[in-house]
This record gives sequence, C-alpha cells and structure tokens, in this order.
Amino acid sequence: MAGTDLVAWWLSPALEASGSAGQLRDRRRLIIDVTQPPFRARGDGHADDAPAIQAALDAAAAAGGGVVYLPAGTYHLGSIQEQAGVRYFILNYRSGVSMVGAGRDLTVLRAPVGMPDQTRIISANSADGNSRVIGAAFQDFTIDGNAASQPDARSSVGISNVYTTSIAHVGIRIVGVKGLADAEGTCFDSYASATNTYRNCEAIQRPGEPTGSGFSATQSTGTTYAQCAASGSAYWQGFTTYQSQGVDYVDCHGYINGQRGLNCESSTDVRYVNCRAGGDAIGNRGDGVYVFKSTNVDLIDCTSQANQSGLVNIGSNVRILRGEFMANREAGLAFGSMEDWQNSSIDTASVLTANGGGAVAIAGLPIA
Repeated sequence: MAGTDLVAWWLSPALEASGSAGQLRDRRRLIIDVTQPPFRARGDGHADDAPAIQAALDAAAAAGGGVVYLPAGTYHLGSIQEQAGVRYFILNYRSGVSMVGAGRDLTVLRAPVGMPDQTRIISANSADGNSRVIGAAFQDFTIDGNAASQPDARSSVGISNVYTTSIAHVGIRIVGVKGLADAEGTCFDSYASATNTYRNCEAIQRPGEPTGSGFSATQSTGTTYAQCAASGSAYWQGFTTYQSQGVDYVDCHGYINGQRGLNCESSTDVRYVNCRAGGDAIGNRGDGVYVFKSTNVDLIDCTSQANQSGLVNIGSNVRILRGEFMANREAGLAFGSMEDWQNSSIDTASVLTANGGGAVAIAGLPIA
C-alpha cells in the first residue's frame, strides 16, 4: 500500500513523544483503507464520504490506535456533526489515530457548501477540555475548506488541535479556510496544546476568497514548524503565536498575507531560524515580522522584504543575528519606543538597505 512506509517512519516519533512507544508495534499493524469494506468511501468528489471516514477513525481508536489510509481521490465531506455548546465539526480524531493520504496532490478532503459558523473540518475529541488527545498524526493530503461557498460562516478551522499533545503533521496542505476581518479562522490551529509539530505543510489561501490565518499557536508550548509556508490570507497573518512559550520556526515562509507574514504576541522564547517574510513582489500588506509584548524572541538568518516594515518591535526584547531586512515600504526595523530599541540586539552583519522609511525607525521617526 502506498504511504505505509512513511506512516511507520512518522508515527514513531509521534508516539515516542506521547509516551506510547511501547504500543507502536501493535499500532503499526492496523492500517484501515477507507475505500475497502466495511467503510467503502468513494473518493469521487460527489458521494458523502464523511460517515465512512469517521467510522474508520472510530474503528482505529477502538482498536487502541492505527492508521486510516485515504487512497488518491477527492473525498466530499458532506455531514456536519455537533457537540452541543462546544463545536461544529466534520471529522473527529482520538489518541493514537493517524490519517494518511497518497500525497497532497492526490488525496483531497473537500468541505461542503454552507457550513455553520466556526466549523472545524478535522477536530480533536478533546475540544471540551475534559481530556487530551495524545500522539496522533496527519500526513500527505489536502483539505479544501471551500471558503467562497460558506455564506453562513464567519470563520472555520482546517485542522483543530485543542487540548492536544504531540500531534504530528507532515506534508499537509490546507486551502480556502474562511475568515473575515473580525473573525479570524485558521488553517492549522494549536490551542492549549504541547509539543505539536508541523513539517513541510502549506496553508494556501486562494485569491479573492474571504480567508483567515495560515498557522496559529495559542496558549501552547513547545510547538515546532519546519519547512512550512503560509500565503494569501485575505485578512490575517501567515504564522501567528499568541500567549505561547517555546515556539520554533525553521525555514518557514509567510507571504502575500493581508496582515503580517510572521506574527508574535504576548509570547516567550520564540525562535525564527532562516525564515522569510514576503519577498520580491510577494510581500505582505502588513509588516514582515511583528513582535508585541513578548520576551526572548530570536531571529537568526531571516529575511524580510517588500512588506510594510521589515520588523516591528513593540514592548519586546528581540535579538537579531545576521539576516536581511530590505526593500520594505517603511523601515527595515521599527521600534515603538526608545526602550524597545534599547531592549533589542542587532548584529552589525544584518543588511538594512533600500527601505522607504530608512534602515531603523524609533516611534515612527527614522534615525538611520
């Protein structure tokens, strides 16, 4: 079966992180193909495959964990579920259960027309906070949130990880997730979670659609993003972290977003390594990197180009090691006050050229 070797390779660290490595061998044995009896998902883009996929997820959970495999095809998700007073959702996952496709260009899960507000397309069973989902994984498929066909929803979520631990994402693409200017929505969400990982994932919002943020970590710890990209949000950010701690971004790129490429608010110990915000002709409408009331934020070998300002620091201590902050419409580096400037460390090797408001601006006034 295509993809099973990759499942075994990725599931191992996810289960080790959750403390369930001893059960790994048993979980590897159970691989459920959703197109086979008794599930019989069609993958033809028309039949409602949500009940079949949910039945497979439930069967894997009942067996103590396993892999739900989705062969190439387009799976129409036509059935909305409700946990009264908590959430609307389509698919519900539990600890030890993984969803794996044949590749993100081959396996597509498509949301239906007319979802309720704040629907989570894939949602952790721990959403009410009474338990935690631990050691699940998602790999090699695309979710299409169908944003332009959601007149009743102000926002939605692609994969919602609420009260979760060690949820792994590899090679996942999410497109078209609804969001408005006063209702964010997000493609990939971690909330009150720990040690979730995202590797080689994409949040791609289509031009002209009302869409929200790409990747979001809120009140979470130890979240890692590597080789991820977020683009095209009509109203919001590429990557955002809020009230979180120990968040690492490595080789990530936020571009053509309505606000910022990389956004950090009220967080601690956040590190950006070799990350990019904007770029030639693909800058964000807002700032490339925005850091607000945060502590110990490092930017190492990062690039911010063709944005509003390259980096904005308001009420934070920021360390900049090398990097390029070039060709931004306003300043290369902007600081909300003299104290913010004094609380920042800037490597002299950093490149700060060709910015419309100067290399450095403090409280809106260019000084260099």
